[in-house]
Amino acid sequence: MSLVADDIDWHDSPFSRAFLWLKAASTFYVIAIPISHFALPHSYIWGIAVFFLIAMLFTYPVAAWRSGNHFSLELRVSIFLALFGLVGLFTTPWLVIAGIFGHGVWDLLKHRGHGTPFFGWYISGCVVVDWCYAAALTFFLLTGQI
Repeated sequence: MSLVADDIDWHDSPFSRAFLWLKAASTFYVIAIPISHFALPHSYIWGIAVFFLIAMLFTYPVAAWRSGNHFSLELRVSIFLALFGLVGLFTTPWLVIAGIFGHGVWDLLKHRGHGTPFFGWYISGCVVVDWCYAAALTFFLLTGQI
């Protein structure tokens, strides 16, 4: 089934049975972030953060490619944010944090109608996860926990 604007019910509840695979993958992703940071050594924190940043960047370009709408825009935004994370991995962690926070900003812009249409519950949840993740990384960076 292709994800096209007509298939997406913006008011679809996260508790409905529609798109269970997306809901399961989203849940796994959100749970995997803290588990990865607790289970792996602290020296891997920025590599883990870049991995999850790049992983979060696949959803919208794939949806845009499948729907045939806004693929170029979604791809450019994803590449831009991925570059932030990758450059930050070798220079300063602030760029990794900026990439994750920037994805939340893009989610907010999507909620306002930019880019390919997507589920409202997913976009809203993604803003919260991205900004909380960026805030947690900022806290640990500023307090010297990392």
